[in-house]
Amino acid sequence: MTTYKELKSVRHIDGIIAYAKKLLNIEFQSTGRQRYSAFCPFHNDSKDSFRVHVNDKKEVRFHCFGACNTEWDIYDIIIKVNKCSFREAQETFAEYMGITDFVPYGGIASMPDEENKADEPVNFVEPKELDKGVISALHKAADFYHKFLLQKEDKALKYLYRRGLDIDLIKKFNIGYASPFADKNYMGRALIYSYLDRFKEDYKIFNPFVRAGLFRFFDDKDAKGYGYYMQQIDFTRTDPFTKVYGDFFAGRITFPIYDINGKVHGFMGRRPDNRGTHWIKQQKQDTDISTRGWLYGIDKAARYIEYYTTTTIIIVEGIFDYFAFYRLLQDANKPIVVSTLGTRLTDESISLLQQLNIKNIIVAYDWDDAGKAGIKKIAKDLDCTIYYLGGMKPDEDPADKLKNLQNIISGFSLKHLSNAARKIQKQTDKPVGISFLSSSSPKPSKKIIFKPDTTLDVSSIDTLKPGKAPEKYFYEADRFLPLLTYNHANKADLARKIQDLIKMLNERPEKTGDGNQFTIYSDFIRKELYDDMGPALILWLRIVIEQQYRKKKIKETDPTLAKWLQTSRPTIIKYKGLLKESEFLNISSDTKYQILSVKYFTGKQV
Repeated sequence: MTTYKELKSVRHIDGIIAYAKKLLNIEFQSTGRQRYSAFCPFHNDSKDSFRVHVNDKKEVRFHCFGACNTEWDIYDIIIKVNKCSFREAQETFAEYMGITDFVPYGGIASMPDEENKADEPVNFVEPKELDKGVISALHKAADFYHKFLLQKEDKALKYLYRRGLDIDLIKKFNIGYASPFADKNYMGRALIYSYLDRFKEDYKIFNPFVRAGLFRFFDDKDAKGYGYYMQQIDFTRTDPFTKVYGDFFAGRITFPIYDINGKVHGFMGRRPDNRGTHWIKQQKQDTDISTRGWLYGIDKAARYIEYYTTTTIIIVEGIFDYFAFYRLLQDANKPIVVSTLGTRLTDESISLLQQLNIKNIIVAYDWDDAGKAGIKKIAKDLDCTIYYLGGMKPDEDPADKLKNLQNIISGFSLKHLSNAARKIQKQTDKPVGISFLSSSSPKPSKKIIFKPDTTLDVSSIDTLKPGKAPEKYFYEADRFLPLLTYNHANKADLARKIQDLIKMLNERPEKTGDGNQFTIYSDFIRKELYDDMGPALILWLRIVIEQQYRKKKIKETDPTLAKWLQTSRPTIIKYKGLLKESEFLNISSDTKYQILSVKYFTGKQV
């Protein structure tokens, strides 16, 4: 079968050119391989401003570099000329091409805020690796929305506070906010406005943001809520970016979704009120985004699953459930909880958990039909011991239950859960595996609310025990040194540099390698003391590397340090002050070289 994407691909470029020539009554001139030009049919063109090219997704695109300054595919051209719907445009072109097995795209989009409808079901597509441009756009959006939230949005912050998140969690998870369409200053285009000059200078910069699903096209006739979004078109604007596009997450709190390597590969958006559709994911039509395999918090959980000898993970359903469990963990700085963002554990997620060698899964889904089905699927598809953290009534949210469960499931350790299971096993004389492991009432109910297929001997379950940590980790200095400079003229670049350094620290290599190396003691890394250091991390790492090379305390002056790091003396003084006040100085070690950097700043050995 031929899909709408295949039909607009380079494979059919000859047919696309022939049809466009007939429809627009223009002549195309070849200007190179798979490149054509013509006079633009949509304005009085004195030059051949109307160009045809093939983009990096192998799609045939039309672009006017003249007065229109707009880009289209063949369907956009048909819609523009024939004043028809997206589906009609697809069928028209398929008929012209003689395609009999054509499958048109139906046009799936999120409902507008003002229409109080349920969330649309998600139609998943096969995932693909995001390219660097799309990943970069997602990271830039995450950082922008995070700063926007902290600087401008009291309403959204208050909502997050009510849901139990404090400012430290908001910063740690890079949570943000996108201005709504009703905001007169930004009109739901805050992210677009922030990059508008660069988009105008080079439209190719705009493309990765579109492919990342960060912008909404208002003139999509097949999109649900088309009438509402049509109202957001700003006909007073001359540039196409702010005229017919807006931020996809306008009016929503943004939760970046990180993959296991710490790269942003999508967002969830939540209204800071209970109107309309509460949660939305990025749309996948004409984007590179795939939501398959999304596990919120996997980037943090993956670090600590191996820390416990039983390789255990806690699975919850929603983002706020995630934070409720996260705050109650016995080792809060070693989270082993993830959210599946719904009750569907995809094949990609299952494969990921298998790669992490998960042996025990604690499931805390809502006790409704969807939650029960999700628990059954997990039990069926994963070769693990599955526990249901239950005792919930229909439609009851596990986050609301946690306050009464703290004494029973302290730290979510399997020791406590196993003890709870043993008590209920005696009272019920029934198999207890995916069952009633704990209850908020003093006397657990004798009713088995969910029976497993097989009997589980809970007495055989090992308790969670910390694995033995190595004394120190070994890092390649040559990888770090190029990043150890300051460029305060480009804040986004500096933020990205710090994220890259943290990612490299999180690799935690336990064996020596080739080349120049330096070591960092495991307490510093395992406690993630570098997380709150900000730009001061760059200065600290350079001092550590220098002192380990020299095996003595360095005596360079502030101007010399400034020269090393390509910055000013006041900057060095500022970050030295921050380092003196940071808790990361509280590291114990008997090694004389590792902590020389601490001595350098405090004048005393730690």
